[in-house]
Formats: sequence, C-alpha cells, structure tokens
Amino acid sequence: MREISLNGKQYKLVSGSAIAQEPINPFMARWAGAGGITYENFQQATPEEYFDFRKGIGKKRGLGSDNKLDWSEGIDFTTEGQAVLGSFVTTAGAFGVAPSKIFDFQSNTYAVGSSQISKWDATSSLWTSVDTSLATPLDTIVITDSTDEYALVCSSSDGVITTDGTTWTDSAWWVTPTGTVDPDTAWTNPSYANDDNTATYANAATANGHYLELTHAALWCDRVRFWVLLEGAGSSIDVDLYYESAWHNIHSGNVTEGAWVTKKNSAGLKSVTAMRIRTNDAATYGRIYEADFGCPIVGYMTEFANRLYCITTDGKGVSYSASKDIDTYGGFFQLTGNYGTVYDLFEGKLLADGTSAVYFTSTEGLFSVDTTNGIAYKQEVAYPTLTYSGHKGLYANAAVWVATGYGILKVPMSGDATFVGPDLGDGLPSGYQGYIYDMAFVNNWLIYCVNGGTTDKSSIIKRNTNYGGNLQVYTTSAANKPIACIHYSPSSLYTNGRLWFGEGTDVKYMMFPDITSNVKQVSTYEYVATSGYGSFPILRKVAGIPKTALNVGAITKSCSATDKIDVYYGLNGATTTTYLGSLISSPKPTTLTFNSGLGTVFYTIQFAVKLYRGGTATNSPELESLIFYYYPVPTRISSFTFDILATGDNAGTIFSEFETLLDTQTLVAFYPSGDTAKTSYNVKLTKMPSRSWWEDRGIHEGQFQCTAEEIIKD
Repeated sequence: MREISLNGKQYKLVSGSAIAQEPINPFMARWAGAGGITYENFQQATPEEYFDFRKGIGKKRGLGSDNKLDWSEGIDFTTEGQAVLGSFVTTAGAFGVAPSKIFDFQSNTYAVGSSQISKWDATSSLWTSVDTSLATPLDTIVITDSTDEYALVCSSSDGVITTDGTTWTDSAWWVTPTGTVDPDTAWTNPSYANDDNTATYANAATANGHYLELTHAALWCDRVRFWVLLEGAGSSIDVDLYYESAWHNIHSGNVTEGAWVTKKNSAGLKSVTAMRIRTNDAATYGRIYEADFGCPIVGYMTEFANRLYCITTDGKGVSYSASKDIDTYGGFFQLTGNYGTVYDLFEGKLLADGTSAVYFTSTEGLFSVDTTNGIAYKQEVAYPTLTYSGHKGLYANAAVWVATGYGILKVPMSGDATFVGPDLGDGLPSGYQGYIYDMAFVNNWLIYCVNGGTTDKSSIIKRNTNYGGNLQVYTTSAANKPIACIHYSPSSLYTNGRLWFGEGTDVKYMMFPDITSNVKQVSTYEYVATSGYGSFPILRKVAGIPKTALNVGAITKSCSATDKIDVYYGLNGATTTTYLGSLISSPKPTTLTFNSGLGTVFYTIQFAVKLYRGGTATNSPELESLIFYYYPVPTRISSFTFDILATGDNAGTIFSEFETLLDTQTLVAFYPSGDTAKTSYNVKLTKMPSRSWWEDRGIHEGQFQCTAEEIIKD
C-alpha cells in the first residue's frame, strides 16, 4: 500500500489511489499594498508603454514608465509623446579664455573672461576685444538711470563701465572731499584742491614736509586720485589715508605731473574719512590742483530702488549709488557676520510679505539685506557649506532660487522650501556630476549649468516650474570642459532665441525658442545631427521572476532610412548598448524582435534610444511611443491531491494530525513517494474535510481527501 511522508510522519493512501499533481498560479499574493500586482495581472504578452518623460532625469529603476528617465544626451523630451533631437550647437568663433559671464547690451552680445571683454560680431562670426583691464571678472550688469544706459563689469577689486560698448573706463565713484585741514598753515588756497577744477590749485611755497588734509564723511574707499605739479628735479609726494584711527601711507615717490594719477591702497577697502598729501620739493613749490576719493564698484551687483548696489566677496561691505544716478556715489554700510564667500547679489521679494528686497547668496546661506538699516538676515533655509554653495541666486516666478552646490533650493512666497536640483532621486550618473554654477529663466523654464570641472562632463539642464522634471539640454563631449556661465538672448535679438554658454575656453550657443516649448512647431529650428543615449529607467516589475522579452513596437513620425531611431537594451544591470534594431518608417515601423521572435529571458531590462538625422538640419525623427512586450515565466509550483486512509485505533489521531497541519503557519516537508531520500516539496495543507463531516460518519474512520500546495519556488 502506497505511503506519503508529511511533516515527518508516514501516512497510508487509499489502496489503488494516485496523487494528482497539477501546476498552479505561482503568485496569488499581491505585491506592495492595495492595487498591487499579482500574477493574474499578466496576460499572454504584457505591454509596457514609454511615451512621456517630462518628469526628467534621475530615475534609475522603476515599476514601469514613470514619466522619468535615467539619463539622456542630445534628446529633447520636453513634449509628451514627442522625443526629438536636441538643439544644434554652434561654437561662436575663437574666444580664447574661459568665459565667466555673457550679457546683451544695446542689441549686441558680449562675453567676459580673464583680461578680456569681447563683442560678438554676428556678420563676421568673430569676437572683437573691447577691454582687457580686468584680470578676474566676477559679475556684469546692464542698468539704466535717468540719463543713460550702462554696462558694467567688475572683479573683486576693480570695475569698468561703458555707455556705448566700445569705450570702457574705470567704474569707480570719484568723490570730492568736502573739507580741508592745513595743520602747518603752509598752503595757499587749500580749498582749490577740492573745487573740481584742474585749472586752480592749492600751493605750498615752502613745500618740504607739509601735509594738506582733505576730509569727507566715512567712505568705502580703496584709492585716491590727484593732479599735482612739482617744481624742481627729484620732487616727490607722500599720500596717506586715514582709517581705523590711524594714518596709513599708500604712496611715497615720484608721480606723473599735470595729469590724473590714481593710487590704490594695498590693504583694500576701508572706511576712510580723510586723505593727506605732502610734496617733497627740492626747489621752490608744490601744487595740488585736485584730489578725489575713489569708491570702487566691486564684487557682485544688482539694481534696487533706482540705485546700483554692490557687495564685496566677503559680504562685509555694501556700496550704492545715488538714486537714479549710478555715476554718483550714494553711500555704504558694513555688515557683520560670517558670510563665507559671497557669489551673487540680486533683487527679489521678502518671503514674509512680498516687499521688494535685496538678497545675496554665499557658501554660508541665503541672506536678505535691510538696506535702510544696514543689516543682513540669514533666511531660514539651509544647504551644505561647500566650496561653491550659493554660486548663483535669482528671484523669478514668485520664488527665490539658490544653487546649493550640487542641487537647487526653491523658496516660494508661500509654502515650504524644497530642493529641486539634479541631485534628487538617483541623481546624475557617475562622470556627469558637478556644481550648479549659473541659472537663467526663459518663461517657465529654469535653465542651469552643472560644472563638472576637470573630472566630469558638464551639462546644461532645464526644469519646468509648473510640473517639475529636470531635462538634459546639452552635455560636453568629454570631461574637463567646464560650463561656468549661461545667458539667454530673446527671439527679438536672434532668430528662435539663443542660449549662450561658456565651455572650456569657447563660447557656444544653440537655438532656444521663447514662443513655444514644442520645437517641432518652429520650422526653422535646427537639430543636432546625432544624439547620445536616452536611457529609460530599469524595468524591475516583479524583478525576482524570470521573464521573456518578446518584441518592441513603436509609433513614430518623420522616420526614414536617414532620419531614424535606434533601440538598445541591457539585461540584468548591463549597460544599454546591445543593439535591438532601427525604426526607419512612420507611423508604425516594423516591430523589433528578441532572438528572432523566440524571446530572450531576463529579470530586469533597460532600454535606450539614439536619434539620427540626415543632411537637413531642420529635420528630426520623432518617437511618440515605445511599447515593450514580454511575459513572466515564474518557476512552476504544484498542488497535490491525495486520499488518506484512516482506519483502526489511529483513525481519529490521523484526522486530528491533519487538522493540526491545516492550522500550521509554516510550510512542511512533503515526500510524495514516502521515501525521505527522494524528492521533497515544501507545502501548505490547504484543503481537507471539516470536523463535522468526520463526526457525522459515525464510525469515525475511513478515508478523506486532502490537498497540499507549494506556495513559492525560486
């Protein structure tokens, strides 16, 4: 008589009966919560459609099409159901140094780098140098007052200004002293030294060693200029500044006579209240025709309340112009606190009440400035203190946006501050990481550059302020091509708008329409010839179950033998470089198959596409939808139905033991052959007669049918 072994005990089967073994549904249990996946969700072939990637990059793994990408290069996913080539990029002539700023002034574009300000000549496609005086420029601004329009460029210690783009001069505010002091009563007409007239002069007939002091209320000053005339060979002068309760010499020696001469304080900017000059004349006299204090426009600049404001790179000093007159010095105040390195100054609105305000960003945080009382307030947002944290800040679309190093912080007028940069989710891939260096707005698009420095590739990325998502716009072809600045010129200046950026020592640009985000609606838009990979998230739906990849279908537009889309894949974590096939017709190209239609087994799979165009720059293939067909093939599990013989004195015990097995929560070992040296299965007893059925039999013995099932098998 046949026996089975169940949970370590032998049981006899009804004579002549057999064990019915049948395959059953491998996964009845649901995955992850209400509405989760069961094996019953899958049909003979399960489709997974990819068509909307507006939520952008940064999704390495997903349960399907999550409207996101892992990463892409050179593919525009801006519009739902429309993946096209990215914009064609042009190198603008030979700039020659690393650009730090690009700006528009009087319908022309200028680029700024070390000892170079150059104007773009669109006709000859060349850069024309207009100024070389600033060794390390930091910031630019275009500003209009009641008399003129100006462009200013400044470094941490100097600045230049122009009203025509051709002639650039020192931008420092020159302030006339308001008083004079002649301590030795050695000077005739001392007030002529500060009467703004180089035809009159203060004269010292006996010139050896007598100072003339020129005074003013405290100024944020680091230089003076003067016009002197000395009689006699070997004549020289001494020039001192008064600050920090003492006189400090800034020049001793010969000077050019009969012309303006500027001398700077090597100690930098100070709160100065006086200068003094003495002539050391070997003959008969010394004359001071004029002398002025110099208050430089340095650091970072912004326009606020009809004034030009500038802040030093340590955040300690803020200077400003007169109202509606940026040529005239208005005043200064000093800030106390630890601000680290300041990287930007901009106008915005106070988050509390919407009042206009000045902000600056630094490695230590975001600060608002009370310009009336000269106080800086740190905002209640935090980001890591990194070398380039706070490298850019701006106010747009009712929010303050701050580069926080590797990310971006959005601080809205209402609601909580949120991080929105490319470091969210799974972040940027290895080899593409860097600091956020610059940002700009075009309509509701935040455009920013990721500076990969010497070790990583650099990229330009855009983010929609309505629905979010960081979409790649451009990536350098190799590492060590830093993108440190971007600038947008509108379509009123260049056809289809122009996004400028510095890459290495080049200035480049691409079309970036401001009339629509859908570039396919712009017939003159020019596309890049070939994209890189646009990688979808790894499909990890029921990842532990083996599956069979069958084919990939698509809906396309404008595809041909030259304007085409290549499809690639990678299995089980491999890179997406295995070529599946090309989509070369529209609207329904030939379906691409795995293994000639027989299928390829996988656990996880990732797809990528590359787009190509032929010789026409205004053509691009379009991918509307990519559909992947597959089916799961989990390891088969079985159910076993058998008839147990329960007779004699042990009949009731046998029935009770099976009841106990029915209530046992763990699985038990089952040997259908009854031989524990042979094949075993881990099963759960799922079906047997009830106790009332057994008791109603009267004799309390006989036979009963049971079912045991495997639950899972790897």
